[in-house]
Amino acid sequence: MAAATGVLTVMDGYRVTGPAQQVLASARHGGSTRVTTSFALFQRTPTPTPLIEAARGIGASVRVLPDRFPGDPLTMLKLAAMVRTPEVHILETHGYKANVLGFLVAKSLRRPWVAVLHGETWENRKVRAYFALERLAVRRADCVVTVSHDMARKMVSRGVPASKIQVVHNACLVHHEGDPLAWSDQAPPVIGVVARLSPEKGVDVALQVHRVVVRRLPGARMLVAGEGPTRAALERQARELGIESSVCFLGHREPIGSVYEGLTALLIPSRSEGLPNVVLEAMSRGVPVVATSVGGLPEVIENGESGFLAPSGDVEALAAKVLRLLEDPLARRHLGQRARREMTSRFSLPARIEALHALYDRLKA
Repeated sequence: MAAATGVLTVMDGYRVTGPAQQVLASARHGGSTRVTTSFALFQRTPTPTPLIEAARGIGASVRVLPDRFPGDPLTMLKLAAMVRTPEVHILETHGYKANVLGFLVAKSLRRPWVAVLHGETWENRKVRAYFALERLAVRRADCVVTVSHDMARKMVSRGVPASKIQVVHNACLVHHEGDPLAWSDQAPPVIGVVARLSPEKGVDVALQVHRVVVRRLPGARMLVAGEGPTRAALERQARELGIESSVCFLGHREPIGSVYEGLTALLIPSRSEGLPNVVLEAMSRGVPVVATSVGGLPEVIENGESGFLAPSGDVEALAAKVLRLLEDPLARRHLGQRARREMTSRFSLPARIEALHALYDRLKA
């Protein structure tokens, strides 16, 4: 029997974000005599991060990458030593920091390198510069994995050879039992936004949508779950729009399941996306979704059948779709039930794992 393919997964991050959930689930349920996954995770503080603890919690081998300051040469040397060990056959990197490090070490060590792209954030110039550097670095990868066909097309336009790109959709990690939308006829109706509070997520647009909604349905409420650099500005915007009494900023919530169970509908107002976990999580619970037609969202939502789509930034169009759901229980139930079936059939974790394992087999051969 051939030896298992050893994959070293490198990821930066403090919390267990959506991309981290995908990586951990694939490692936990995909471990076998075919593939073994170990982790190299960054640590900037004396104590382990929640991400490190979560990786250890699934029984994975975790090696810590010290990161004393940006550009720390010790980080690269430490990673190179990890990749050089005989049990590592493939280097897999996630996020701009890990992807740039992958560029620096993979070729010199003669290991196949898989760069995984989950999406970009826009919160400041420094982060935007990091993502620009990442786009250059991943051209040298043996394979670039994107989570949507939209992202794949963008990477080809930015110089990544199409032959190197493979689309592997995120998996639905939640299998909710019970009656979808059992809670959805509550009064007053509740609109949810679950997102990092960063410009590309469009939460400022969601607040404008909510102002339109409450003009017709004065009792409607909005829950915003998430943290990020624009929170203060968004709270100020809610006050200026006169809707602060009907908007609740929940901050970071973990686990997030109880938030979905209080929603009449979910709004995803993003300006840019890869393929967000939030749409998979909500649809698996039968929560009807209104989203912008950006990134991988149209690859998940069939407009009018499993959810509603509207152009990014179009407040009136998004508000009209939200109002349709809030005012029409039959539409909510139809979309929610169809969405739940779609998640079960099209975005399973076994399908994601098999796609990744087939990729590893090809690179190792």
